[in-house]
Amino acid sequence: MSDYRKLIIERLEDVKTRNKQVASVYNNYSKLAEALIKKQKYGAPRSGVSLEENEELVKTKAEMADLYRSKCQNDQRLINANHAIIEYEKKTNALIAEKSKLEAVKHNLAGKYARTEVELQRLKSDNELMNDERIATNATVTMMTQQIQEMENDRIHFLNKIRELNATRIDMMNAEVALEEQRRHSRVQDMITSAINDVSDKDLKLEAMLKKMPETNANGDLLLGDSLPSRSEFNFECDEGEVNDVLWLDGETFATGGSDRKIKIWKTDGHGGQTRIDVLAGSNAAFTRIDYERDRKHLIASSNDKNVRLWNLDTSRLMSTLSGHADQVTCVKFYQSHSAVSGSADRVIKIWDLQNQRCSRSLFPASKILDVATNMGGSPSLFATGHFDKKLRFYDGRSSDPVKTVEMGGRITSLDVTMSGCELLVSTRDDTITLMDLRSFQTVHCYSAENYRTSSDSSRVILSSGNEYVAAGSSNGCVFIWNRNTTKLEKRLSSSSENPIFSLSWNPTGYGLLSSSKQKVVTLWK
Repeated sequence: MSDYRKLIIERLEDVKTRNKQVASVYNNYSKLAEALIKKQKYGAPRSGVSLEENEELVKTKAEMADLYRSKCQNDQRLINANHAIIEYEKKTNALIAEKSKLEAVKHNLAGKYARTEVELQRLKSDNELMNDERIATNATVTMMTQQIQEMENDRIHFLNKIRELNATRIDMMNAEVALEEQRRHSRVQDMITSAINDVSDKDLKLEAMLKKMPETNANGDLLLGDSLPSRSEFNFECDEGEVNDVLWLDGETFATGGSDRKIKIWKTDGHGGQTRIDVLAGSNAAFTRIDYERDRKHLIASSNDKNVRLWNLDTSRLMSTLSGHADQVTCVKFYQSHSAVSGSADRVIKIWDLQNQRCSRSLFPASKILDVATNMGGSPSLFATGHFDKKLRFYDGRSSDPVKTVEMGGRITSLDVTMSGCELLVSTRDDTITLMDLRSFQTVHCYSAENYRTSSDSSRVILSSGNEYVAAGSSNGCVFIWNRNTTKLEKRLSSSSENPIFSLSWNPTGYGLLSSSKQKVVTLWK
């Protein structure tokens, strides 16, 4: 650009120099013109001189005309050159402005580049730090994994030791129980023999009754109270899906409830059969728990539709629907006179006034309630609740806070109270069953077996009618029965299927055990 401008300036200087020559010619021409005028004014010159002057004048005029043409051309060229200079100056200014903008952009990019370099260095430093932390964490995880493996090996070793010790203890207890049983059997035989020998000849009827009385059942167990079941009397499909609960109402009648949204009442015929005699409807979801009050013949049931319902079995009429829970109602029990207690997955316990059909008190234990137990012998207002957070809470219905909280080894699935009301049977998800003294809140006995597994969070364990046995259903479809006092496993009843057992109910007469499974089936064991 600068070379081109220099070239233009040089050409303009050349034009200026030529204009000076034209000016000189013009001045000479002016002088000649003045001389010619003077000659014409003062007289004609000589012919020879005049002719030469005329020729010179003609020649000068021709030169002047050429010079004028040349001057006009040079002026036009100058004007064009000036216009070109102006255009080039505009372009130059535009290029300078563009250069300034590019310089500013370059400056900004340089700043961004510098900041990016700083950020990149920081990221590299952070990456190195994170990598070091990752390596350290991996090393820690590896070490902790090894420790966990070692602890697991130790735990398995200790569990094996515990099983061996328990097996030894059970063998010793079984031997002691067998010895005691022999002693009891001998004493009973002596008593029967003595009574028979003391019968007079006149009391022949009493003698015949004593002779006909069985000493033992088919399995060799003394019939001094509850009858230990040994076989399946019958099994039948009573619902369309899961049977969540089964309950004896009296010696011949029982109720079932489950996913078909109906409570069905059945009666046994005494010959290995059963007949459905009533159906209680009204729920919009599966029933979870059933309880019965024999004096008033009222049946109450909890449901997954967030409600509790009460029926009168004399009329088969739905007396009330108790609403107020915000989630599935998992359990319900009659409580004191004209009251009931329910627990729900909404972590709320409600005490219901059945006469006025309203909630009289709400308790907030902050954990899902899985079962509830009432009829505590020590205090009529006391009741217990088992929770998902492994805690057993005891409440007085007149207070909002628990009077006692006991931590168990797993989620509490089931509660059952002895006839005296002084002991509580607790089932937990760690596959153990605990008998607790309610006067001291201390463990009296623990029940477990090698293949016993708690079937679900709602599985029910029970005491026999005479409180001699503890029965529980397992996830493998078997029913386990322990001696309450000795903790000896007396029976293991195996069904034809391996569906988990959800609920059990012992006949009030002590003879007959009902079980309900996950797949429609109810079985009577005798």
